[in-house]
Amino acid sequence: MLRKRKQPTPGFKLPAPFQPITGERAPLLVKGVYPYVAMMQVAAEDTERDYVICRGFDVRIGRFIDYEEGNDDSPGIPVAKPFGKRYVGAYQIAQIFPAILPLQTDNPSPTDVPWRVGQNPGVSTVTPGHPADLDEEVEALKDTNDIYINWMLLDGGEQLVEGCLAENHPGYGTVFTIKLQVWDSANNGHKPDPNHTGTYHAIDWRYGMVYPDAGARGLFVKRHGTCGGELVDMYEVVSFDCEKPPISCGEAEVASCA
Repeated sequence: MLRKRKQPTPGFKLPAPFQPITGERAPLLVKGVYPYVAMMQVAAEDTERDYVICRGFDVRIGRFIDYEEGNDDSPGIPVAKPFGKRYVGAYQIAQIFPAILPLQTDNPSPTDVPWRVGQNPGVSTVTPGHPADLDEEVEALKDTNDIYINWMLLDGGEQLVEGCLAENHPGYGTVFTIKLQVWDSANNGHKPDPNHTGTYHAIDWRYGMVYPDAGARGLFVKRHGTCGGELVDMYEVVSFDCEKPPISCGEAEVASCA
């Protein structure tokens, strides 16, 4: 008669996991497809193009993973950004989003598909964000420590951002520079973005518009473009002030409740 080994992991000297319902030993790997959803909070400055460091409850291990810079006991969780928001500065610290683990399965992807991501969100090999076409390959996404990333944020695509002309508008189809603004809830207005204090590339493809001087404000959508032969973040104008407002880019707008 074949007897079960009393200790299935003698090398590690660990007791066998016990299943209290059936009275049998629980399998170490449950086969099948298991999608997971968890809430993640952005915990570090958004400095990577394809992912952001978060903290949250990892439902696979039943443990809350915190983040503290330089603390190996609180490493945080690298979470992939949606393909449509893969650029630096897409997220702010303390923002909360649901995140998914795309796939948990033993089944391999079809061999005729030019990309294999499995439970990894993947990353385009050439184009930032979404692949440029169906022939572009999608590789597995890793963090700066060469560790595979599993989770991906559930969030929308491109969003409108507020910007301020850092120079006089040069006209249709010519690249110019802007400074980014953020909403100031204390004053019900906009103020300079403290996380993005430099200037950024922008372009205006609208016809027959009045082009204002430095200090005018507008709404932009973030694109990926080239400038001087280098790949850069490019902000395309959606709408713009026709004239320069009475305050400059470096000042905050303050509303009155009177």
